[in-house]
Amino acid sequence: MTIQVKPVAGRIGAQLEGVKLGGDISGETFEFIHQALLKYKVLFFRDQHLSDAEHEAFSRRFGDQVPHPTVRSAEQSSAILHLDAKETRANSWHTDVTFVANYPKISILRGVVIPPYGGDTVWANTASAYNDLPEPLKQLADNLRALHTNVYDYATPEFNT
Repeated sequence: MTIQVKPVAGRIGAQLEGVKLGGDISGETFEFIHQALLKYKVLFFRDQHLSDAEHEAFSRRFGDQVPHPTVRSAEQSSAILHLDAKETRANSWHTDVTFVANYPKISILRGVVIPPYGGDTVWANTASAYNDLPEPLKQLADNLRALHTNVYDYATPEFNT
């Protein structure tokens, strides 16, 4: 099996072709995928049709899973957060579970129903952005500290109607 790598943008992302994802991929194939992820930051695999079990098995190859701590459902697996655009949306900038002390190494997004247009997901290469900063801004950034929480998700606006 030959995996083809097709970069999709100047600083981030590549599409990998010629591999069927799952927990049973060879160590050599996994290492290839892992190195591509480190290099390109975001990988796209088309036409995979994974079940939840296959999705989870593949994710475990990267290490311990970090399920989203704010959503629990007896109907869902412990590590897969099911989203349906008809029921819920992420309409603002967000990161995937970076507000916990031991945040995940990676996130895996599996599109089950892909619309013909819209539904875009935006990825950012913050390592590249940092590397391009002028030295004084890097020094400033290196000395800043912030508390990253998920309190916003639970804040209820108090509007009187």
